[in-house]
Amino acid sequence: MNKIYLILTLSAFLFTQQGIALVTKAKGSIEYKRSEDNQLFNDINKGQSLFDQDLLRTGSDGFAKYVYLDDGSMIKVHKNAEVYVYGSIDNRSIVKQINVSEGNVKFEVARQGEGEFTVITPTSVASVKGTDFWIQTDEDDGDQFFGLSGLVNITNIQSNEIRQLTRNMTVTSLPNGDMDIKKTDPKDFKKLQSLELD
Repeated sequence: MNKIYLILTLSAFLFTQQGIALVTKAKGSIEYKRSEDNQLFNDINKGQSLFDQDLLRTGSDGFAKYVYLDDGSMIKVHKNAEVYVYGSIDNRSIVKQINVSEGNVKFEVARQGEGEFTVITPTSVASVKGTDFWIQTDEDDGDQFFGLSGLVNITNIQSNEIRQLTRNMTVTSLPNGDMDIKKTDPKDFKKLQSLELD
């Protein structure tokens, strides 16, 4: 029994040492900070590992894409965005959390089994089981979530109000606690698609 526990502990340690995610694309201006470092670096490259509590900040021409090592969940961080990457090992899978301070981020999240993938902004908390969606967040103006597939439960931090994001719907969550849900305007989809093409 002790031997099995030791093997599991060592494999979890090695997994953590290797990082929880891998950068698969990086271009333009990107600032990167490891959790234990005090300064930002401007040299993030394809193939680089990301660790728990790392920071990615993209500039006006920046873009970074990374995938989690356990299930391939993909995160696309577009220009003028700030993202903190969190993850902890639990039974050989990664319990994932991302804090998005500002900007546009696209999520392509694989089915999470028993756990949830959590996205936290200054305004909202989103619980994801497995789905594709966009988030556009601003500390002053709040959040817009754009559903592409699946289901996301979104809670407004101020009011504790909850909305469910589904395909072709947009949930707006404001700093004052107000929430709204409506069918996504085709213009918004075109704007998001243009970000993908840039």
